[in-house]
Amino acid sequence: MKRFIKILCSGIIATSMLLSSVSVFANTTERIVKISTGNKIANVNGENMTLSVAPYVQQPSNSMMIPLRFVSTALGIPEENIQYNANTKEITINYNGTTVTFIANTNKLILNGESFDMSINNTHPVYTEIKNGNTFIPLRALETAFSIKIDWDSNTKTAIMTNTINIVDENIENNNEPTINEIETNTNANIEENNNKTETNKSKELTEEEKREMEEEVVRLVNEEREKHGLQPLQISEKLMQTAREKSDDMVKNNYYSHTDPNGYTMAIDLNVAENINIGLATKENVSNIVNSWLNSEGHRNNILSKNTKYIGVGIGINEYGGGMWTQQFSKDDKWANEN
Repeated sequence: MKRFIKILCSGIIATSMLLSSVSVFANTTERIVKISTGNKIANVNGENMTLSVAPYVQQPSNSMMIPLRFVSTALGIPEENIQYNANTKEITINYNGTTVTFIANTNKLILNGESFDMSINNTHPVYTEIKNGNTFIPLRALETAFSIKIDWDSNTKTAIMTNTINIVDENIENNNEPTINEIETNTNANIEENNNKTETNKSKELTEEEKREMEEEVVRLVNEEREKHGLQPLQISEKLMQTAREKSDDMVKNNYYSHTDPNGYTMAIDLNVAENINIGLATKENVSNIVNSWLNSEGHRNNILSKNTKYIGVGIGINEYGGGMWTQQFSKDDKWANEN
């Protein structure tokens, strides 16, 4: 408990050192996230992205509060490693052998089974909060739980978070599984099978056929899950396939991850459809990870397993590094049926 309280006490006021350089080694990669109080624009490895809710300062503790899921995935923690229990309002992260649980509306943190109180100077509690469907935790909690390096720019009120991820070369003998799950969000570098390829980390452009194959695989996996629950399979709507692709492409083009675009437009509301979005590598091998992360989230799972839904569309938007924005759209309205 003393360790956690001490780190929280370093707070956003006392931290003043700026990040001045980034070292890159052959067997590691760094995820750098910059996020500022009162600002919906976050920067992930040099790319700006729009948050649905801006970070803020919780009083009276004067603690910076950050959106847990966005920051965690941006730092390289796989989406599937983050679980939310709607009944207990607990959100749990499993990463690098550490399990941490935050409980909404309390200052409790459970680290590897041991309960701690989040507070400043053992006087002001710091509470996990939910705002507009986003779970917010104190900035220093991730540093405590997962040794995330945090620097603070007092001039711009910006937290600079750095997570150094060890990469295991696939050619190393007796190494059966990689240490990084390929669902890592906003990936901006690919691990090349051929270590002699040093000219560029850009991924090859996928054909429309390859994109469509992955989109249809999402539908297949969704219907496979629906069958387990005695539900009718969803029909592919070509019109929803098109709008889902437009949504994903727009997120890539305008560097945001939200149901609402930077101009305030929400496609799902305009179209009157249910919508799931996700971030992850656009590869055939990663499709099941994307679907599983939706199934492990109550709200997304409810959309997938809705009894009334009849039609589905899936779209993938891909940046030049192979990072994918994934969108699912669902409807029961027959206007989305394919024309004969």
